[in-house]
Amino acid sequence: MRPSTLVAVTLLVAAAAAGTATRVRANAKRALVPAAPAAAASEKVAAAKGPIPADRLTQWNPGLNAVGGIPRRTTIFKTLLPSGGDDTPLLQAALDACPANQVVQLGPGTFSISGEGLAISHSNVVLRGSGPDKTRLQKRGKDWPVIILGLRWYKFISPVNLAQSAPKGATSITLESNPGYQVGELVVLNQLSDDKRSDFIPPVRKVYWGTHAPAGSEVRGWFSEENRPIGQTLEVASVRGNTLTFTTPLHLGFEKELQAHVVRLSDAPDGDPVPAVKYSGIEDLAVANGDGGDGGGNIHLFAAAYSWVKNVESSDSIGHSCNLEGTFRCEVRDSYFHTTRDPNPGGAGYGIGVNRYASDNLYENNVVWAFNKLTIARASGGGNVFGYNYLQDGYGQSYPDFVEVGAGPNHYAGAHMELFEGNEGFNFDTESHWGNSTYGMVFRNHWTGLRRSAAPLKLADTSNRRAVGVQTGGWWFSFLGNVLGFPGMPLQGGQRSFLYQADVKHLNADGTVPMWKLGYDTDSWPEEADPIVLGRTYRHGNYDYVSNSVLWDANNADHKLPPSLYLKGKPTFFGASAWPWVEPTGRTDAERVGVLPAKVRFDAAHGAAP
Repeated sequence: MRPSTLVAVTLLVAAAAAGTATRVRANAKRALVPAAPAAAASEKVAAAKGPIPADRLTQWNPGLNAVGGIPRRTTIFKTLLPSGGDDTPLLQAALDACPANQVVQLGPGTFSISGEGLAISHSNVVLRGSGPDKTRLQKRGKDWPVIILGLRWYKFISPVNLAQSAPKGATSITLESNPGYQVGELVVLNQLSDDKRSDFIPPVRKVYWGTHAPAGSEVRGWFSEENRPIGQTLEVASVRGNTLTFTTPLHLGFEKELQAHVVRLSDAPDGDPVPAVKYSGIEDLAVANGDGGDGGGNIHLFAAAYSWVKNVESSDSIGHSCNLEGTFRCEVRDSYFHTTRDPNPGGAGYGIGVNRYASDNLYENNVVWAFNKLTIARASGGGNVFGYNYLQDGYGQSYPDFVEVGAGPNHYAGAHMELFEGNEGFNFDTESHWGNSTYGMVFRNHWTGLRRSAAPLKLADTSNRRAVGVQTGGWWFSFLGNVLGFPGMPLQGGQRSFLYQADVKHLNADGTVPMWKLGYDTDSWPEEADPIVLGRTYRHGNYDYVSNSVLWDANNADHKLPPSLYLKGKPTFFGASAWPWVEPTGRTDAERVGVLPAKVRFDAAHGAAP
């Protein structure tokens, strides 16, 4: 990798050509969005009616929030204890026989899980342990998760085209025919990408695939229907002729011109539709040693709805520690996901993810630590929320000193309208090695710009350090109410670095940690840096510890940020602690960054951060 200063030179030129604003100090109006290049005049940030432009918003109502939260099941169907041998057959038989709305209860001890692991394939079933410190499911053997919930490797069937385009925010669509859709059924709406579409002329729905996923490549079918990375999983609320109404709105518009169509879910390419598993959960236990890469990991939910993972410890995975694939309104909360046996790219060393059109899911109040990639969103369907998680120490086994991407909707094309709210981590960044993500919302987080390197890790952030990055193709990202850096932040080893703001005059020669890196590309530095990113990134009300100021968009006089973009009030897990816990306009350091409960749990286990 070349030094990040080379990227600064490219972006300085791009920003100068675009036009910039004069740097001012705190509490003054500040122009952070330079004018777009002349060819991109139509792509200027839309005027805001309030602190956030309307085109950057969708309805975030994720997980089981819409139905009153996770139900508490109290009827025990069967209580099981470890046998001392292979516990898989006994546990699987209990899960298969469990009546609706009942619980398979596991006592203390370590259960040995073999073969294809455990599968929850029925609705309204709960697998509950005696606590993650007491009940442990230990996998033996390769290629399968510890627990699967839903239908592994489900297939898309019965494609039907839209009769007319459907705009963002619509809750109904009209199709050319109706093969027999049912109320409550999960379906997927998706559309083709268009490599020939202009970057600048509306409607702009171009997918940037990156150099590693050329047209015709099998890559374009890895996590989506072939060449259809923009999609959304939806639940049918009503059927009237060829018109379907859904329980959630469309997070982006879908175009007849791009052959947008609806597909159903089945267990075979030519099979009948299969109902989704709904209202099933995994609670109060630990899992370890799952395998299988992208199709495996430790806990893997497939095409399920209103299901959950709660108070779980997941460790030593190969594949995602927890993966939501094609799911709808599922929830993962109050858990600790940590460590991988293979901390490298390639599908093995990943933490938590939303993939294959997964929509309106929630990861909340979790700790995610010591993976190669901490969060993944590959062809995800929008409306997903990563809220109030502690996200630390992303690294590569062979490059511990190069700072990995931290939080972000990354690692494949198609992710859109995903919300990151109230988290803390070493950085937020996008990447487009396999394609880009768009319309990400980053709201009231704390990005420190430095990995924690909690023991036994030995990480030194000497290369590619930053608090926020948006790489090539990361278009229409919005950053509001974030705090970047921290008091007494150490400098970056004497390297010359740049505070990436609109003002090209603010070039630091003192080793200051970069707060913003916009439009850079780790695959091809600096020749192919993306100046379009500058004109499409919206920043408003962010505080950083380099300028020691709150920076507002000069074109928006509304400086009143809402407490949350998805919560109606203070979450119960904050207890007596202040919420919102990130307040960039606070007068003191303690008022700017308060107490994050997930970080408190991590500190209790690993000791306070140095």
